[in-house]
Amino acid sequence: MYMPQVAAERRASQRMLVSLGVMLYYNTLMLPDCHIRDLSTQGAFVLTGGQFLPDRAGVDLAFAIPAAYGMPQRVMAQVVRSTGDGVGVRLEHVDPVMLRGLIETLYVR
Repeated sequence: MYMPQVAAERRASQRMLVSLGVMLYYNTLMLPDCHIRDLSTQGAFVLTGGQFLPDRAGVDLAFAIPAAYGMPQRVMAQVVRSTGDGVGVRLEHVDPVMLRGLIETLYVR
């Protein structure tokens, strides 16, 4: 019997499928119409509309969440993978309370 190979999960934390608008800043470039497609406590995949960003690039992600009363929240991240659709990023220096609030807010939706 044929058993297809299943790739092992490389992530240390589980991803959650989301649809969250986000502004991505890279150097002097601002991409205002990006969306986070999936999110975990350590990273995210950001749809960039085809805009290429180099691996290891430092970026800032800015988004508004109801738990923060609509105030933009900023998170630093590093590009770990770039595709035609967007970029996979590793979140850096994340406030655990803010991230927990974001995930709880998105989970309720």
